[in-house]
Amino acid sequence: MKLQLNARSLRGLRAQVLLWMILPLTILLIVLSLTGISSHQNSMHALAAEENAKLVSALAKAISTQVENYRLRSQASTQNIPVSVLELNDLLDIEHSNTPTTLALINTQGKVIYGKGELSAGTNIRDWPGVTLALAGNTGTLFTSAEDDLIAYTPVPNTDWALIIREPWDALTVPLIHFEQAMPFILGSAILMSFLTLFFGLRFVVRPLHELGQRATRIGQGDFQAAAQPVGGVNEIEDLRISVNQMAGRIENYQTALQDYLRAITQTQEDERARLGRELHDETIQTLIALGHKAQMAQRTLERDPAQTKARVDELRQMIDEAVQEVRRFSRALRPVYLEELGLLSALELLAHEAGGIFQTSGSPYRLSAEKELALYRIVQESLTNARRHAQAKSLSLELRFAESGVTLRVCDDGIGFEIPSSLNELTRTGHFGLMGMRERAQLVGGQITITSSAMHGTVVDVTLPT
Repeated sequence: MKLQLNARSLRGLRAQVLLWMILPLTILLIVLSLTGISSHQNSMHALAAEENAKLVSALAKAISTQVENYRLRSQASTQNIPVSVLELNDLLDIEHSNTPTTLALINTQGKVIYGKGELSAGTNIRDWPGVTLALAGNTGTLFTSAEDDLIAYTPVPNTDWALIIREPWDALTVPLIHFEQAMPFILGSAILMSFLTLFFGLRFVVRPLHELGQRATRIGQGDFQAAAQPVGGVNEIEDLRISVNQMAGRIENYQTALQDYLRAITQTQEDERARLGRELHDETIQTLIALGHKAQMAQRTLERDPAQTKARVDELRQMIDEAVQEVRRFSRALRPVYLEELGLLSALELLAHEAGGIFQTSGSPYRLSAEKELALYRIVQESLTNARRHAQAKSLSLELRFAESGVTLRVCDDGIGFEIPSSLNELTRTGHFGLMGMRERAQLVGGQITITSSAMHGTVVDVTLPT
């Protein structure tokens, strides 16, 4: 049971929002952050190394130019040129804001002939990485083993000197964007935004949907006003609530119409039973009583005047025939015998003939299921009854078309017509229970009925039954 509840909770909207939106977004941000930090570190290393390599080479060329100019002016050799006359303080003024730069100009013995920055008296510059390479005539950059400092080195052209520039790595990143330091803040902001999104989803999506679901349950239990009040949340949920409320109103109207229809059917059944009872009592039973009297009279006539016996028997036979016709009329009204024995075409043709209308067919006839044929028969019967009793129609036409896709039935009259209600509820309120019954019969067998009518323009009933 516990496993089932856990599985069900994982399928809930709250869990789905967390699993499919928040967690993937958070994981993606973490991956991008770590990837960005690593990529940014590598880019920063390469950028700083390239810039410092250019800087140390440019300064070395400037020193070489100064040495060459002084040598030409004084005709002195390079080894005898004093460093003080080269104006290196101005030439090597490369201090960056917040960047402690250490610069050293050394000779082949590794002695610092000019120094600037953090150079103490006991500093053994030959132990610096890159010094040996620079004295050997190589140019390049490298990081210390702990990547605390960046060292750029190069020989000074046309001299036996080497120029070394050393800057702390952390200080180099100060003028630039501290991406790797800002990433925790960015990541924290992203996670905060994710939780805010989750809170928004829970507050304005999940909770209103849960409330709307509970109200829908109450609607199913018969409380059709449950969704009348807003549930809050985003506009789409409010639109959904309005749609649910409208649907509840239509269901309520349909239920009311159905109840009215059922009451009308019950009343109609009772009225029909009362009518049949009256007709059986007033006509059939009276006819049978009269037959009994006539039989007694025939028997007495046979005893007194045999010559009148034939006339009495003929009169008795005529009354029997009338009684049979009356019972048959009742039988046809209760159950369409012609439909069962002769089929739909003959039964509809008989109905049209009795109503004084025209019956036409088209296509290749074929039999339908008993349920569909009975539905068509009752719809035609009701349509013709309405045309005779209410529409004051002078002419009627009945057309039945057969096709491969289905059967189409059309009943037309030229009566006074009526305004078609817009809903089933209006049909029952205006007393058109017969029209609602026709529609219900068509829907029960998978068909569709269309009633077209207007005042003084007659009525057309179209029924389509797919095969």
